[in-house]
Amino acid sequence: MPLIKLKATAITNLTDARYFAAWEVNWLGFNLSKGSETYISPLQVMAIKEWVEGPAIVGEYAFAPAEEILPEARELQLDAVQIGMFVDLATAMQVAEEFPLIKEVIVEKSSTPAEIEALLSDFAAVCQSFLLDFSKTGFSLQDLRQNSNLNMRWLQDCCSRYPVLLNINLSPEELLDFLAYIQPLGLNLRGGDEERVGVKSFDELDAIFECLNPFSNL
Repeated sequence: MPLIKLKATAITNLTDARYFAAWEVNWLGFNLSKGSETYISPLQVMAIKEWVEGPAIVGEYAFAPAEEILPEARELQLDAVQIGMFVDLATAMQVAEEFPLIKEVIVEKSSTPAEIEALLSDFAAVCQSFLLDFSKTGFSLQDLRQNSNLNMRWLQDCCSRYPVLLNINLSPEELLDFLAYIQPLGLNLRGGDEERVGVKSFDELDAIFECLNPFSNL
């Protein structure tokens, strides 16, 4: 098991769930936001849960009130809930009374350190961890190296003060140096569509996991 924490996100099929569970990731995330591209129904989540052991099960909600999140989370017996960028603090506080909370923070190239710091500070008391998402806006490692504000040193400092999971596109060759310098709590990983039921290629993810060997107990 890698020492760095790993979260698999937007799981839509049993093949992905079993693959990530075999690699002993810490969390399996299921997108429960209706209408989204990777939405999975509660019935499907329950069926997949029966076939996997080990990882904590996370319900991912881009935007929903506590009155919708909590009944579903209870029914599914979730281990944690992830809330989206625009879910407010009042909702977060309600959900956090019953479930460990992960707060997504979408990082844009136009974002400022002060804006992100304000979000992290406001939600720190109720969130178990934060998911800083660079991928959704195409914010690359090269951008981090060149940006005068949101740069590598800023991110390193951010990860030293808050429990941060990172969603950022990295090649296996870039991964180890990046992790050694930034030292986040963990990484957010995603599978993909099945080529046909039960069949898909995990070549890129295999390369990522193999690169994580220096961070493992093995």
